[in-house]
Amino acid sequence: MFSRIGTFDVSPLKLAELVAHFHNQVVPAFSEHTGFLGYQAYVDQERGRFVGVSLWSTRTELEASAGTARQALEVAFKIGATPVGEPQILQVAFNAKPREPGAPDA
Repeated sequence: MFSRIGTFDVSPLKLAELVAHFHNQVVPAFSEHTGFLGYQAYVDQERGRFVGVSLWSTRTELEASAGTARQALEVAFKIGATPVGEPQILQVAFNAKPREPGAPDA
């Protein structure tokens, strides 16, 4: 699994608008792409920070969504968001869940 991680700073007064953009427009657009597994968004309300993580089956499928990601950025800029660094493309090293109480170690 691969992820594209983008971090933005925006006025705290515009944060809800940025969240709505990603939730209502970007996620449905990504959903049109093969290999899209989901999206997670994290916010810091006080600082006006948004971190978005899109999840993809393969790097090739992630890269095929680059045009949609660029369109998402253009709207984010219009809302007043500024990127913090470059988007990161990362491969999942592991995905852990809490162990069930009493379950044997693997």
